[in-house]
Amino acid sequence: MSKYGFGGGIELPKPSGPSKTRPKVEPDSVEKAVEAGKSLGFVSREAFTRLKPGPKRKEPQDKVSIPGPKRVVDQFRAFCRERNLTLWQGLELLLSERRNESG
Repeated sequence: MSKYGFGGGIELPKPSGPSKTRPKVEPDSVEKAVEAGKSLGFVSREAFTRLKPGPKRKEPQDKVSIPGPKRVVDQFRAFCRERNLTLWQGLELLLSERRNESG
């Protein structure tokens, strides 16, 4: 007996001759089977694109990654935190203020 408590294992039956080849499946019969499954209420298990959890996105999303001096990044994060804004909201606020100054 080994230290894990398993003995010599189990005896598997010997394979009996070569494996049988499967007959070719007609594409039409596959489509009929899928339609029959749908009519019985079966749904596809294919993967679908999941939405990220959280609030529903109202417009297309993108990302910006801007390396810079830590003091500047920390100052921007503090700016957003003081105003209870997300980073993108803080950026939008700064851009709108700039637009108002120049316009």
